[in-house]
Amino acid sequence: MILKFAQKVFNFLVLSNLNVVVATAVCFVSFAKLPNGQAFNDYLSLAQLCLTCWAIYIFDRLKDNVSSEEITTERHQFHFKYQFILQILMISAVAISVVMAFFQPTKLIVYGLILGIFVLIYLYYITQRWPFLKEIFMPLIYTLAVVGVPFTLNSSISFSSWLLGFMFFGAILQNSLSFSYFETIEDKNNQNLTTKMGEKASRRVINLIAASQIFLVIVFFSSQVYYPNLLSFVLVFISITTSLIVANLALFQKNYRWVIDALLFLPLVII
Repeated sequence: MILKFAQKVFNFLVLSNLNVVVATAVCFVSFAKLPNGQAFNDYLSLAQLCLTCWAIYIFDRLKDNVSSEEITTERHQFHFKYQFILQILMISAVAISVVMAFFQPTKLIVYGLILGIFVLIYLYYITQRWPFLKEIFMPLIYTLAVVGVPFTLNSSISFSSWLLGFMFFGAILQNSLSFSYFETIEDKNNQNLTTKMGEKASRRVINLIAASQIFLVIVFFSSQVYYPNLLSFVLVFISITTSLIVANLALFQKNYRWVIDALLFLPLVII
């Protein structure tokens, strides 16, 4: 009975995207500790990011359900079944996040407004005209939020931090493309980037990203063992593992969602 209850709780966390929210918090803290692994204390920005992230994910799923003739993925079915409750939670998360904004520095508010405009363009223009580009723009927005907020608050950003931000984008892009790849395998009628470019091309891009991550680590981060180097090792491990998961399709086809998302918790090892 306990095992079944734990499984239900776990499925709820995955289907509601709360596991992604917690992983977002972990990744945010890992970048906020740059460049020297200093102690983390910006809990206001952390809470605001998590609430905003969850609200966007809920809205995106609900919007997909409205515009789609058929609800195919398990996450979208979950959002359709509990749409009323999720709408209330989404509105509450946005309201709390807006209140928190009044206690933030001006430069972070400006950055948030610019990012918010970009999110609106993504939701109401890009996804409508080019739905297959979702797998590119969502990782970009996600990276701009997780990496952009601590970078905005820092007085200066080192070259290694920029490289790590680029590597993080690569890992999130792999995450998105992997989901796209598995969803296409499940249903050939899915409108995503893998359908557009082909399964073989998607695997090639995922592997190419992993190769580029390995190159960056070897060239820029392999000589020392400071905090940025440790973070680069974690990011390259995420990329390599994602490629291996995609390569072993039959082994992970039933549980790829939580396995791939679970990789984003790996920065816990160094924070």
